Amino acid sequence: MKTVAAAIEFGTSKITTLIAENSGYNRCDIIGSGTVPYAGYTGGVWNEPERLREAVEASIHAAEVEAKRSVKEIYVGVPCENIHVCTAIGQADVAGEDHRITDEDLDRVMDDAADQLHLDQMGGNVLHRSPAWFSVDGGKHTMRLVNTPGHTVTALVSFIMADPDFIDDVRLLLGQLGVTVNAFMSPTLGTATLLMSYEERDKTPVLIDVGYLNTEVSVIEGDAITYHAVLPEGGGDITAELAETLEIDMKEAEALKRDYIFKPDEFDAPGDPQVRFADGSVVTFPYDFVANTVEHVTGQLVQDIELTLRDAGECISPKSQIYLTGGGLINMRGAREYLADKLGRGVKIPTLRAARLNNHRFASSLGLMDQVFDAVEQQTALDEEKGSSKLDGLKNMFRKRTND
Repeated sequence: MKTVAAAIEFGTSKITTLIAENSGYNRCDIIGSGTVPYAGYTGGVWNEPERLREAVEASIHAAEVEAKRSVKEIYVGVPCENIHVCTAIGQADVAGEDHRITDEDLDRVMDDAADQLHLDQMGGNVLHRSPAWFSVDGGKHTMRLVNTPGHTVTALVSFIMADPDFIDDVRLLLGQLGVTVNAFMSPTLGTATLLMSYEERDKTPVLIDVGYLNTEVSVIEGDAITYHAVLPEGGGDITAELAETLEIDMKEAEALKRDYIFKPDEFDAPGDPQVRFADGSVVTFPYDFVANTVEHVTGQLVQDIELTLRDAGECISPKSQIYLTGGGLINMRGAREYLADKLGRGVKIPTLRAARLNNHRFASSLGLMDQVFDAVEQQTALDEEKGSSKLDGLKNMFRKRTND
């Protein structure tokens, strides 16, 4: 029997709803999608709250029409500005008489990490708890410890907390539309596991997601986010600066930005860019003037990213690979090379393995959906072991994850 799930993700400039089903060939196939532009959020606050319901309803409806299915239940991605990441090192003695590590021992060491952080006093909702690494008796870091002999287990554990106001607002809004929230999840964590293999995540890479209004910087280790920061600037700042400086509207400035080439070579000899207005008239701007505007704003963003990487401190190493995603910068030619040159680090644009929406603008949405099906598969396996129904198991699991 096929499993069908719906997920909604709130980006900085668009709301995306996906409906997917599993199949014999792919883990999940997108059978419906709806992307609607909206004003986004700043500092975790909706920029146009009075129009939010309209945008959410339009996004869900578009996905329903394409999938030919109605959405009654949905998984919600919590935006980066509404999450907080905290970490702690936990420790627990191996309980069994044979001193072989069990899943229960790993749960107890993660419980110990949670107790150290006093999560119940933070006022947020725990979306995920994830291990960055485990260690037995002070040995090397690993993620595979079950049935290993030992006496003491240590772990670095990451907890992703969500702003309760966001959860309350979205649950109420979707309830008004007749849609029940199955669970709230972090698209950031989903994007990391979607774009990077376990071997890559084991080397403390940095994921930089440049959106339209903000930029998210995350350090990944194992199955966890160990450092997280949000910068209040993104690709939209380049567009806005061009619009103001050249006295053109945002749509024309966005087209000008997307045509810009960082560090052009002899085959891309830059000419003076042109803007065609709605009345058919064309205005030409000096290339150097446009280049100075674009690179001034981009340069400031890169400086702030560099400061953020310094703040990440011991979470990363000098050889940590940087992965670039998001729609704010990645679609500008030469952006990867420009960022690598300014940061003095290797920058990689990971491959999106998706039959549909194969664009980094949708990486967070695809990561969220991949995370949903990962949870579905895990719970299905547990349900088969326990002989419980699949539907009840899913509901119970996500209720527990949200309220932990």
